[in-house]
Amino acid sequence: MRYSVLGGSLALAAGALAMATGGLVRPAAADEVADFYKGRTLEVYNGLSAGGAYWTYARTLTQHIGKHIPGNPTVILKTKAGGTSRVLANWLYNVAPKDGLVFGGLHERMGLEPRINPQGIKFDGLKFNWIGSIATQKSVCITWHTSKVKTIKDALTTQAIVSSTGTTATASVMPRMMNVMVGTKFKIIVGYEIGEVFLAMERGEVDGMCGYGWASLKTQKPDWIRDKKLNMLLQFAKTPHPELPNVPTMVEQVTTTEDKQALDILFGTQEMGRPYAAPPGVPQVRVAALRKAFDATMKDPAFRQAAERSLLEIDPLSGEDIQKLMVELYAYPKEVATRVVSFRKPIKAFEEKRQVKWVTVSTTLTAVKGSKIGFMANGETHESKLSGKATNITIAGKKAKSAALKAGMKCAVTYPGNMGQAKTVACD
Repeated sequence: MRYSVLGGSLALAAGALAMATGGLVRPAAADEVADFYKGRTLEVYNGLSAGGAYWTYARTLTQHIGKHIPGNPTVILKTKAGGTSRVLANWLYNVAPKDGLVFGGLHERMGLEPRINPQGIKFDGLKFNWIGSIATQKSVCITWHTSKVKTIKDALTTQAIVSSTGTTATASVMPRMMNVMVGTKFKIIVGYEIGEVFLAMERGEVDGMCGYGWASLKTQKPDWIRDKKLNMLLQFAKTPHPELPNVPTMVEQVTTTEDKQALDILFGTQEMGRPYAAPPGVPQVRVAALRKAFDATMKDPAFRQAAERSLLEIDPLSGEDIQKLMVELYAYPKEVATRVVSFRKPIKAFEEKRQVKWVTVSTTLTAVKGSKIGFMANGETHESKLSGKATNITIAGKKAKSAALKAGMKCAVTYPGNMGQAKTVACD
């Protein structure tokens, strides 16, 4: 079942509901939950970059779930990004309060990482209290409309250059996997910032990208889809997305049992494409209340309307169903998991690191917001990302932190182009 909603009436007599906590919250327990949450603040964490698709989903959830939780707590959104949400997952499991006042949104594959790629992992995905998932995550392989590679058949004979942010990113894993399993000729260029991948396609630096979420693409570039600026080569899913009935799936391209089992794991996590988890050890009556509130939010007309305005796809999975899915995925033999993780390692014949061409512009900062700065370059508004480790910031010749930068400062910015990460920012 794709999505289960907890049924029944909470007005039934307590005696008729003498059962362990789980599916329904007993009336007495509901009072206990309401007393606990009343006047308190629930923190919902986003484990990926602020402003991206995961963050947008989390923001929309936080704006609506509070009214469905007994006691109606204040709900706030925080971000703890890093390691494709590994930082948040480790923190939730080991550090976060286990009282029901914290849960977080993780990357779709993070819950299975202890089984697939345990390096740096300090949690057991089976022991999280999964609250629910807002949507599935079916990703796609796309090329720019001017590319010579317009179909998956073209990719078997003609090289297509695709961009990726890093070696283990989905945009590296998927084309690498296709090259091995299917015999395509994708060349992966690693080292783009997430904001640059679209610009690289428009500039003709790359043909496209493989492994970008369809739901995210609709949110980030709806005009590209509307104006048919993209060629849809393939979708990474067991079954076609309803909106992409004529785009072939990866499953259709493979024939061996070995390949099919690997895809079962890779695509299994996509069923919980926008998952939320609470730490282990949270009282089960509160877990049940949070799950019930999540389920109710998914059906809330106001939530649905807000999601539609933000172009968010809603295809929920209940917390109970995520728990069952995790058990199924963890049960696969170790050798299958080993094959899956092999696709996260670079294959020299298929890829290379991006050769960055640095540009320095003398400009005036027009905006400073968190880890990003805005400025004018060549008559256009540009944006550049700042990194605490990789960006050298100076003010009047002295080393400074990004928090010291202010709009109106005159600076020399060395960066690879619009949306790229700055190498240096030297201000007067």
